[in-house]
Amino acid sequence: MSSKKEERQSVKENPHVSLKEQTFYNDNKLPNLPIPTLHQTLQKYLESVQPLVSDEEYLKTKAIVARFEQGLGRHLHCKLMEKTKHMRNWLEKWWEDVAYLSVRLPLIPCMSMASTYHLHETWPALKGCQIDRAALLTYFQLLFWKLLRTEQLKPHYSHGIPWSMHQWRRLFNTARIPGEIKDFIHCKFTIESEGPVGPVNILVLCRGHIFTFDAIDHQEMPLSPPEIAHQLSFIKQWCELHPEGLGLGALTVADRTTWAKNRQWLINIHPDNELYLQEIEDAISVLVIDENEPKTDTEALLESLTGNCFNRWADKSVTSIFFNNGRVGFSADHTPFDGLVTMVMSHYIYLAIVECGGSWKGMKRVRTLKAPKRLEFHLEEHIIRAIKQANEEFQIQAANVFCHHGIFTLYGKEFLRPHNFHPQAFFQIALHSAYYRLHGHLPPTYVTASTRQFYHGRTETCRSCVPEVVEFVKSLEMKADDKPPGEQIKLLQRAVEKVDKLMKEASANHGCDRHLLGLYMMSIEEGFHTPDIFTDPSWTKSGGEGNFILSTSCVGYTPVCGCVMPMHEDGYGVFCSIENHRITVITTAFKHSGKTDPIKLFYSLENSLDDLQRLMKKTAKL
Repeated sequence: MSSKKEERQSVKENPHVSLKEQTFYNDNKLPNLPIPTLHQTLQKYLESVQPLVSDEEYLKTKAIVARFEQGLGRHLHCKLMEKTKHMRNWLEKWWEDVAYLSVRLPLIPCMSMASTYHLHETWPALKGCQIDRAALLTYFQLLFWKLLRTEQLKPHYSHGIPWSMHQWRRLFNTARIPGEIKDFIHCKFTIESEGPVGPVNILVLCRGHIFTFDAIDHQEMPLSPPEIAHQLSFIKQWCELHPEGLGLGALTVADRTTWAKNRQWLINIHPDNELYLQEIEDAISVLVIDENEPKTDTEALLESLTGNCFNRWADKSVTSIFFNNGRVGFSADHTPFDGLVTMVMSHYIYLAIVECGGSWKGMKRVRTLKAPKRLEFHLEEHIIRAIKQANEEFQIQAANVFCHHGIFTLYGKEFLRPHNFHPQAFFQIALHSAYYRLHGHLPPTYVTASTRQFYHGRTETCRSCVPEVVEFVKSLEMKADDKPPGEQIKLLQRAVEKVDKLMKEASANHGCDRHLLGLYMMSIEEGFHTPDIFTDPSWTKSGGEGNFILSTSCVGYTPVCGCVMPMHEDGYGVFCSIENHRITVITTAFKHSGKTDPIKLFYSLENSLDDLQRLMKKTAKL
């Protein structure tokens, strides 16, 4: 049993813990999500279109936008303003429905997030340590669950402005339940002030079998690492002595409509099946005992993005994957929350593991525990065939995933500080330069901007491919005589400042994409045909309707980094974590594209970052 003293000691220095201010204290006090003016949105849209189309196309688009602003657009904007007068967040339901719940694609790999823990020094690859490491990491994850339950996770602020913590309510005890037309989010997590604790079991997947056991005791304390290890050892030993299971979890990686039908079929077979599904969907989180042995971060990331679908339950919000050689992977459903939520939890766990040196120093005693329960579903031929078919289709999807985990080590945000360059904005410039050198043109680019300063805020799009960025990137490719360093550094400063300004405006919900989505949804509600602005080729060429070639995000300033797959079949997902002296970059692509290569893009990015440093050093001497 872990004592409260041990719990306090294990996280005493953790920056994510607050004993003074409650996690969700600010949430109901936050301002409502605003709506920009129609003119502001359309001007920002035009600015993002200009670098990506011909002069002739741009003139046509300007005319379409002008007609929209004076006619249908004005009408839709007025209707949107009227509709949202009494709504705290006018976007929330539309965004969840359109971006997530109505999408019929398989969750893995299409709509899941994945990451690895940068724990090589503390936890080098080593056989025989899988269960002990799984137990320790799970213990710290359960402490994080406890922080949320007791509202001791430190609430977030940005420049003194409180941010919404609402998404953390759906981190644990959450699942996305499939529907034939639209899914829904199921959450059983509760905080202490709201009432009794919800379900306290975790799900364990091993060799195609499904087990569950209670990981929180009657005092609402996590089982100790030795106790968790005891339960996991029981499961692993049982699985080694018995044939592999059928791998029912494979059903969850099918397209959502197919899985919805099979889930209902499963329920109709026997009443026990519905009870077992409820145990799975209510569980705190998922733990996978995986037999694979990835040798590198890239291999571990690939296994986390795809892996053995017989040992996955895609609907669950959080899945920790423990490989046979001691490496660790992580997967999460993107629907209930954004990547920062899992990054904060992962960083909390990372710090706790490093602090204790990667091994448990507390009590070794194991109480008498109820043995883990194996969920023995009642199956019939239809479901067995469906498992096989889901696996076959998944293997095609998995074979198309191309990813690369790289670390740039020449410098990080500390080098940028004297230049007053925002690290995220600077990274965008380097990335555009890298893409341009590799592909010969500049792409429509999505950068995640957080709108959490507002009630239930999530994200807005910052479109970073704008004229100032294009001008600087192209200047880098000129001969030295054509563009002196002094002029280039001014162009770089202008480009970084522009992207930083766009990020701040997007965080204030003054981008263009979410407002345009609202106008589009209003046109449907009002019974209009699709407005011309959304059928104009410039809409898709500039990234509209999920056509961004670069889908990017800075996931923080810690050693923890994650990724998702690209939005476009010929695009990249590029995610970075910017520390003081290094930058972790995870790049994803689709193999069948034939136009993209994450490894080449990373090397091109290294060269661009190197060139930018040389330019900055050279001009510093002028």
